[in-house]
Amino acid sequence: MGLTFLALHWFCLVLGICSTNVSFAQKQPQLHVKYGWGQLEFDWQSQSQRQEYISNRKYIPGISAPIDVDVYYSPDGNQYNKIFVTIPRFQEGVPIGLGTVTDNKSDGNPIITPYPNWSWHLNSEQCNLNRIVSVYRIKIDECGRLWVLDNGRLVDTIICPPQILVFDLKTNKLLSSYEIPRSQYEKRSIFVTPIVDVRNQCRDTFVYAADCQANALVVYDYNNGNSWRVTDKTFYPYPDYGTYNILGHSFDLMDGILGMDLEPLNRGDRKLFYQAMSSPTLNWVYTSDLKNQSRFASDSGSSPQIFHTYRARRDTQSAAMAIDKDGISYSGLMSEVQLICWNTQAPEYGPKFWEVVANNKETLQFISGIKVINNYKKNYQELWAVTSRFQRVADGSIDVNDVNFRILVEKVDDITFSTRCKKRGPSGPPGGGYGLFRP
Repeated sequence: MGLTFLALHWFCLVLGICSTNVSFAQKQPQLHVKYGWGQLEFDWQSQSQRQEYISNRKYIPGISAPIDVDVYYSPDGNQYNKIFVTIPRFQEGVPIGLGTVTDNKSDGNPIITPYPNWSWHLNSEQCNLNRIVSVYRIKIDECGRLWVLDNGRLVDTIICPPQILVFDLKTNKLLSSYEIPRSQYEKRSIFVTPIVDVRNQCRDTFVYAADCQANALVVYDYNNGNSWRVTDKTFYPYPDYGTYNILGHSFDLMDGILGMDLEPLNRGDRKLFYQAMSSPTLNWVYTSDLKNQSRFASDSGSSPQIFHTYRARRDTQSAAMAIDKDGISYSGLMSEVQLICWNTQAPEYGPKFWEVVANNKETLQFISGIKVINNYKKNYQELWAVTSRFQRVADGSIDVNDVNFRILVEKVDDITFSTRCKKRGPSGPPGGGYGLFRP
């Protein structure tokens, strides 16, 4: 025991290993696990319904995989708070596309309740007015509205027109629905990410919807009820980045534009940062250019000059991203199984400018959804993320006796403390729209 201590003490003094590791650990608070699942379980209307779904292969236990998370902190009290998860129906046996996590459990797995209720998820092929078919990602804005990007795709086929739904989270009532015009998507289209741009205390709203297979954006003007398509080469995947390798498991996925978020408002404009998932690059475009419908009226790809790409590259793929009130972005590195931060005000992108803020091979696998959430009661921001053994979902090797899916959370200030990402000087005001409006 004494010799071991002396040897360790020598390494500390001569090599500085101990002090370096402690400092590194202090910079890396591990996001704590809020929820974990071996397999997803749902709040069935009855046991007979569950059995019927299993018999008809509408529910195959162990198949459903959560992709995104968002959180509503109600100003009316904790009993109205909601934690949303999306469950895209890209394979057979997924019964719902969107739900909220409950405190009830089945075999240790938190039970998910369909949102807003079961009726929205039944008989999807009928394309009822009140329907949710398949959802990859959602967004809750600072006006207390939930934006749902329903791609209308069941397994490999678009069975209903893709749509953008808006719910009032105080009442859970539908505020509006907008079907994306047929001319603005293709048979291969998969709409995966909605980014909501709110101005003027909720009176002016645009949505930027990413189509990761047709490599396009649809810009939706909520106030005027119309939309237009935008394309550019920076939306495309890179063939060399189409194979994913995560902890010894590999699969192929050629996804284009997917991860996106907005910087805080700056002199009346904002940059939309974005990345194709199967690519090594980060890009940006001014939202004022995207909102100029006339620019794209005759040609969706008319303006390559407005899109910008950083020179530095990643060594691996990255999916979702989120940006906080200080302009610090957060995203995952797939092969490295890490979470990084990067200040959007930095002159360049890449390892010299970002910093690893969480490194856990068990809990950080495949970060598919990530959000910066404003906790109004505590007056700080939180980082929420969905991680999964998606590589095992992809190759069919998932073991439901293990924890395969997680929702993680950590206070933003604790994540970026003492990192190069941390903004110097006063921070911006809290708020999902970065201080524009508090519900």
